[in-house]
Amino acid sequence: MHELCYATKKRPLKNFKYGGEIGSNCDKNISSYKLAEKPMNLPNANNHGSIIEINGNWYVFYHRHTNGTWYSRQGCVEQIKISPSGSIKQVEITSQGANGKPLIGKGEYPTYIACNLFILEKGASLPIITQDGKDGDEEIGYVTNISDSSGVGFKYFECKNISKVKIKTRGYNSGAFEIKTSWDGDTLGIIPIEFSNVWKEFSAEISIPDGVHALYFIYKGTGTATLGSFTLV
Repeated sequence: MHELCYATKKRPLKNFKYGGEIGSNCDKNISSYKLAEKPMNLPNANNHGSIIEINGNWYVFYHRHTNGTWYSRQGCVEQIKISPSGSIKQVEITSQGANGKPLIGKGEYPTYIACNLFILEKGASLPIITQDGKDGDEEIGYVTNISDSSGVGFKYFECKNISKVKIKTRGYNSGAFEIKTSWDGDTLGIIPIEFSNVWKEFSAEISIPDGVHALYFIYKGTGTATLGSFTLV
């Protein structure tokens, strides 16, 4: 149920030919940054997607689930390509939305744009997107339920001269976030955090190589953390 698939036919009544996946909420079958069968999100429930052409470009709109339930949902969009033959290559889930290109590697970003929510070790809790208040309130979302060896990923950013990373967190925790440009890559820097029942900012001098990169925040420590935003300086 995590996939949105398509089929084609010259006439609309029968003999449709299966074409494959347009997208998967957990990026199954995508092998550009991981093994094809490895899910990078919880492969749960429906996504109620559809495709549409806007100003000459094609997009897939779909939703994913928030608050750890099937009944809370966040709308998402990715730009897709339709070949002259009518085939559609599965699109990688990103944080770019309808931007059509990497996000600017500067300034503050809310964490509800995370495209990968995953665990690295058995027993870790899966991060979830939620918000203060009740569903329908216009509150900024964030990622919570982040435990030891849980990860949150964002793709992609056009990075240039980044030398510092700041994060806003809260929660009953004691540990640190490791900052990486790939979920299984080298740690570029560590941002220690501590318990706070209100949003509190922590930072570290971290140099991110110039170029287009993903950003991954891997938590190591006790308790559970909540990640509200991150800032690239």
